[in-house]
Amino acid sequence: MKETLVKQLQPNVSKSKEESSNEELIKRVQIKDSPFEVITQDGYSFGVMGNYRLTEKSNDAKEIAKELKKITWNRVIQIVMILDEVKNKIKQEKV
Repeated sequence: MKETLVKQLQPNVSKSKEESSNEELIKRVQIKDSPFEVITQDGYSFGVMGNYRLTEKSNDAKEIAKELKKITWNRVIQIVMILDEVKNKIKQEKV
């Protein structure tokens, strides 16, 4: 699994002593041979595909990764719906 740490700044960041408290650490773990990632933020993890969340929040990132590796009908339907939504957004942008 490829692991990437991403530092994300909150909007309206001030340049004061409180600057470090306005930063959030987001951990992204790529699921090998899949379009899925496990995002961990503030102690909670969830599975995503691109900008779309696929799983509920959990305290266990390994359990989320295990869940994303399973190919279930529910997951297939989620992916088809996401792809359809992306296709529709692209069509609307062209108009």
